[in-house]
Amino acid sequence: MNRFILTVLLSLLSLSAPAQNFAYRLRFDTYFDNLESSEPWQPTRTLFAVKLSPEIGLQLGGGHSFMAGAHLTQDLGDTLLTKAQASVYYRYKGDRFGALAGSFSRKFSVSEYPLTFFDNDWSFYNENINGIMLQYRNRKGNGRIEFFVDWQGQSQKFRIDEFMLVASTRYSFFDRLLIVDAAGLLSHFKNDYVLGGDCYLLERAYYNVALSTDLHKVIPKMDLFRIGFGTLSSMEHKRFLETESKWRHNIGFQADIDLKWRWIGLKNSFYFGDGQQTFYEQYYQRVYSGSPLYRSGRYNRTDLYGSWSKKFLTIRGDIILHAVKGQVANQETLTLSLNLHQMFVKKKLTDIGY
Repeated sequence: MNRFILTVLLSLLSLSAPAQNFAYRLRFDTYFDNLESSEPWQPTRTLFAVKLSPEIGLQLGGGHSFMAGAHLTQDLGDTLLTKAQASVYYRYKGDRFGALAGSFSRKFSVSEYPLTFFDNDWSFYNENINGIMLQYRNRKGNGRIEFFVDWQGQSQKFRIDEFMLVASTRYSFFDRLLIVDAAGLLSHFKNDYVLGGDCYLLERAYYNVALSTDLHKVIPKMDLFRIGFGTLSSMEHKRFLETESKWRHNIGFQADIDLKWRWIGLKNSFYFGDGQQTFYEQYYQRVYSGSPLYRSGRYNRTDLYGSWSKKFLTIRGDIILHAVKGQVANQETLTLSLNLHQMFVKKKLTDIGY
């Protein structure tokens, strides 16, 4: 009798369990970035790398999925693999709510964070967020919120206590004639091997609040015509063994204009105010994930770009001019992304994300 009851219970559980489908993802990325005449604000360099991101897992009913894989990055010219990052995560994707937990790609983010938060090359080489991410979209579809915790203290021996708390929101009104953006980042960096001396903790907080308008419907031929203005500021301080320094406030503002017609675009950003990244000359990109060019109190960035996307392939090329304190640096970038799994399947059972 007990065996019969157990059999019935297991049968009922199997009937109520959501349908399971084998899922996989296979993404290939190419990243070329050449920066010249940027000294002393940022070291000149040429980056040329490729990245292969295979993942396999289960896609469950109701928007649930479990995936595991890796991001394999290779700088062209290196003889060995430059960097490998494992990805293991759970994801829930609903109509209004979304959540991720584990180690997962930044491409799941629905927000565009300022370059003072994350520079493009830093994001390419640091593919994963390690922690949790929560996302919400309202019923009308004109508002969203995102929050994530990125735990970076991967080794208690060499990386003691490092994490980021990041949040953003966007709401649009009157058919995008008014758009409100806000974002914040809190970095807690405790690493004796990097900080050295008697400083045992560096804390940084970044915040961005901006108003913008999208006029592409007023000028129908334009696919994007956006003008915006807001604050782009930060605060930093150090903690020592027996005391702590005062917070250093770096107040700045940025004006943006973004135009796009078909596959051609032009974006110009003008920043003015205090120089960001107070301790950059001590710690460089071992601590800072944003663009070092914002260390100047006056900085203009102009992007002329072309982008083309079709089904599984996305290509974008940029020519960028950086005007910083009486000098102009030039930068050329080219990115190519292939979602290879979309080439071979007709049903989008494997299409579970970005």
